[in-house]
Amino acid sequence: MDSAAHKDIDLLLEKAKSSGKTEDLSALWAAALELPQWHFITRQTATIEDRKPFVGVMDGKPWVFLFTDRQRAQEYARTIPNGGFVDDSGNVMVISTDTQQAIDYLLALAAQGVHGVRFNELNGWFSPIKNLPAIIQHVQKGQQ
Repeated sequence: MDSAAHKDIDLLLEKAKSSGKTEDLSALWAAALELPQWHFITRQTATIEDRKPFVGVMDGKPWVFLFTDRQRAQEYARTIPNGGFVDDSGNVMVISTDTQQAIDYLLALAAQGVHGVRFNELNGWFSPIKNLPAIIQHVQKGQQ
């Protein structure tokens, strides 16, 4: 992700947080949905095939942690001491996935009981996964 798109997400997030307006939140979601990929962090495992996107528990509910770019994913992973995200040489494994495939994966996780998605944890936004189809439909209507 280039730094301009990076800044756009940040600006849209700040605007949505400060205004609380539906159209500002829609613009943030539209920008996220337009990204070519979404990025997940994963814990280090013995084999790469065993690695899965991280699902953490907050307020007693399972959430998948998702990032709009690899850098944010790596930065967040490094903030968790002994979280198992950083290997012995200081590397963080990030799973980058086509945005539509990521959405499909999130919907499959919801069917398995995962409550929500947390974008860019530390300075981001979140939503119950069950709301994703309606959010996507709302954003697409606004772009027509």
